[in-house]
Amino acid sequence: MKLYLVRHGQTDLNKFRRFQGRIDVPLNETGMQQSQKLAVRLSSEPFDRIYVSPLARARQTAEIIHNSNNVDITISADLVEMDFGLLEGKTYEEIIEIFPDWNPSVFDFNFAGGENLDSLAIRIKSFLDNILKNRDESLNMLIISHSGCLRVILCLLLDIDVNKWWQFKIDVASLTIVDNVTQGAVLSLLNDTSHLNGG
Repeated sequence: MKLYLVRHGQTDLNKFRRFQGRIDVPLNETGMQQSQKLAVRLSSEPFDRIYVSPLARARQTAEIIHNSNNVDITISADLVEMDFGLLEGKTYEEIIEIFPDWNPSVFDFNFAGGENLDSLAIRIKSFLDNILKNRDESLNMLIISHSGCLRVILCLLLDIDVNKWWQFKIDVASLTIVDNVTQGAVLSLLNDTSHLNGG
């Protein structure tokens, strides 16, 4: 089984480095162009299934890519981004002013009405358990989601402590590929954005 992991294209909140979380913002013009380039990059891939987060930025990315692939899109609530609570929509500097004791290296946003890394990992594991029930190694699956979700997917597939998730860099409109998922996951491509630069 082969998983193609795609992060949605750029939004205005991404552009200005604001915590997005569950805020349901659409792609901006750059994000639309990035998704078109992703669609070209993936147009020759024979996807069997496409899974996507319910948030608009991910769904728009999926719909643009889907135009080149005759496969149904399945929306999965498990793929929604981590909830940052009151931190959403704010920059790092703004958060520090409001919560001066905040430690950004501790991924627990319960104090702000959000969720923690453990709850994110539980729902991502549930998603993976569901799609991996079919152990057909010939299947190709496209997953379009968010930075936090995709990092946790990589940790779980590669048997890495999820607390190390920050060690994976996942840019907007990037492509990551994991091969041989059911027998022993192999990371064959990580955070590739060459398609955005004509590569």
